[in-house]
Amino acid sequence: MSFLFLSFQATAQDGAQIFQSNCAACHKTTGDKLVGPGMAGITEKRSADWLKSWIKDSQGLINSGDADAKAIYAEYNNSPMPGFPQLSDADMTALIDYLGTLGAAAAGEAAPVVEINYTDAQIADGKKYFTGEKGFFNGGPSCISCHDVAAEGVVGGYLAKDLTDSYTRMGEAGILAMVQNAPFPAMNAAYLNNPVTTAEQTSIAAFLKSVSQNPLEPKSSSIMMMLMISGAGFIGILIIIILIWNKRKKHSTKDQIFARQVRAIN
Repeated sequence: MSFLFLSFQATAQDGAQIFQSNCAACHKTTGDKLVGPGMAGITEKRSADWLKSWIKDSQGLINSGDADAKAIYAEYNNSPMPGFPQLSDADMTALIDYLGTLGAAAAGEAAPVVEINYTDAQIADGKKYFTGEKGFFNGGPSCISCHDVAAEGVVGGYLAKDLTDSYTRMGEAGILAMVQNAPFPAMNAAYLNNPVTTAEQTSIAAFLKSVSQNPLEPKSSSIMMMLMISGAGFIGILIIIILIWNKRKKHSTKDQIFARQVRAIN
């Protein structure tokens, strides 16, 4: 009996660690929403097999036509949850065992959403941190390295998701959780030893809220313009190459000598 208790305890501890490393950025252990739904009582709502399929590859489950998966996807504004195929079966079992310990008792009503008002200085600072005009205190890369937003004077990267509506989708709590413990390996590695300070996180949230409420024209127009400019540049280079190629020496010197000799003989 004691062996069974120790075995369960070890599994729950492993599951808690797995949850903190992979899930805590988007999910709370209560019934409150963060980026995704709260996890309290989740094992009473979904079977272990369904949870394993969802965690491994949520998009695959959605694409399979699973009604519950499609409903959750729609409820959270079609925001995809990253898959975790790296988790082994043992990891999955430990994680779901841990989720089972959260119980339904903690799943109360969701806390009311409180409007957060930021100062103009926070919004301005957030834009500077986002664009890299102002560096992070601990030296982490600026957001624009990978992300873009529809804001004046911002032309960001396209390596990761556009964050124009991120505040609308996640709120401040979701943005802070994402910055503090990102579930994406590249982002997590970038800030693991260069954590963004609390004040910097708040400023970024302030800027993203401002962008969410006052977006500029859709970036798709800008992307189309960039593609058109790139295409025109490519055509221009192609024309220059053709002009140079047409002026090339079309016959060898030997051909010219041979032609003169033939004319002399005739």
